[in-house]
Amino acid sequence: MRAIVAVALLLALPAAAKPAPPAVFTLKAGAGGNPYLPVTVKNATLNIRIALSFDTALILNQAPATRAGLKPFPFLGKRTFRNAMIPGGEATFRFNLASITPTGLPAKKVPAIWVSRAIADDADGILTVGALKADRVDVILRDTPPGSQTLILKKKGSGETGITTRLGDEEVDISLELNSPTTVMNARAGAALVAAGLARRANAVGYWRPFPGVALPWQRLEPRTGSTLLGLPLRQLGARVSEAEARRIDAAARGTSTDSDDADTITVSADRRKKRGRDPWILIGRDVLDDCSRISFDRANERWVLTCKFA
Repeated sequence: MRAIVAVALLLALPAAAKPAPPAVFTLKAGAGGNPYLPVTVKNATLNIRIALSFDTALILNQAPATRAGLKPFPFLGKRTFRNAMIPGGEATFRFNLASITPTGLPAKKVPAIWVSRAIADDADGILTVGALKADRVDVILRDTPPGSQTLILKKKGSGETGITTRLGDEEVDISLELNSPTTVMNARAGAALVAAGLARRANAVGYWRPFPGVALPWQRLEPRTGSTLLGLPLRQLGARVSEAEARRIDAAARGTSTDSDDADTITVSADRRKKRGRDPWILIGRDVLDDCSRISFDRANERWVLTCKFA
């Protein structure tokens, strides 16, 4: 009888309350311009770079995922892909849902992907800021200088990090990316900028290096004097081109992609009405964001708030 009473009393106790997400969570950027955070993933605490430019997911290098004890979803949780965006052009992807606990924040279950080739050389992996359970996440880049201004950029929707804007007939996806030294876009977005009179094409090529071992050529665009996008100045611009186009622009161009394996290099031709390739996108890089002292992901109000002083 005593045992029954004890069990009844235990069952009557209120469940332990889950920690509430903080109103504001603060991250400080490291010397290279990116913020990092220790994140516990199953059996390991990993050093994770926090990214601004994609939606809720955790992407890991293979070794840290093994150390954490992650297992792919049965039957469907392992696939090999070929694409110019993948280090080496080909890699095996494993995936499942994983419970993660960022230091100082409540736990959250997110899609986890781990890749057989390195996707980060400065951390164990990459986690989107959208996966951090806080009403607002402030990324502090430096002290705020006098004369700074505040820019408010509305997000696309709940849980997303992206922003949209319209350039002529194109609706363009805009993302903020501290890991990119320059502002990069695909061919359709580049064509829209040129058509809008905000930039012109230059006879120079460079490389976008989103992951270790990946070098994707782009053609430099020169912004028109005083041109802006969403209130942000246009500075160092590159629009994706294929290797063949890069060779035509600069005979010395070398990269890791081929003529056919990246739809981001395809755009609308003058004699065809059909649009081909991926939807237009632009990554705003550190050429612009280095003039900001604070970047806030304001989940509660579905917006980004930037504190910047543009020269």
